[in-house]
Amino acid sequence: MTHFTKQQWERFGQGVLAQSIERKMEDHLTVCNQCLITFEEVSLQHEPSPEFNVEDLVMAALLADQTKTVRPMTKPSSHLRKKTVVHFFISAAAAIMLASTGIFSSLVDETSSVPSKELIDTPSITSSLMEQTERLFNQMDPSPKEELE
Repeated sequence: MTHFTKQQWERFGQGVLAQSIERKMEDHLTVCNQCLITFEEVSLQHEPSPEFNVEDLVMAALLADQTKTVRPMTKPSSHLRKKTVVHFFISAAAAIMLASTGIFSSLVDETSSVPSKELIDTPSITSSLMEQTERLFNQMDPSPKEELE
């Protein structure tokens, strides 16, 4: 059985070998304990030191990136302020004009001219549902209510 060298296992760990060779080396690891031990030694040598802290690096990168993208809030431009004021005055003028022409009072008159008797005489949806439910129960149990008491 041919064993792979330490340098070959290092290149395998770095991922610089051809895919066919990597596949042969992976298959070889399943049958050869000596190469497995060599690969583990190489892997342990390339692990980061205990002082290496990924979280600190990531947070530093995020904070550095955040300071670049955050812009201080600025006051709206005078053009935007003028535009808002103009829109306010146009709306106020339209409301005053409509109120002075009596359009609002004519709307109130139209709604008050609907006969209130028609509104009162129409049965509500709730009461009609209750009546239909009562009829359904009566059909299911035709016995008079007095007998139940």
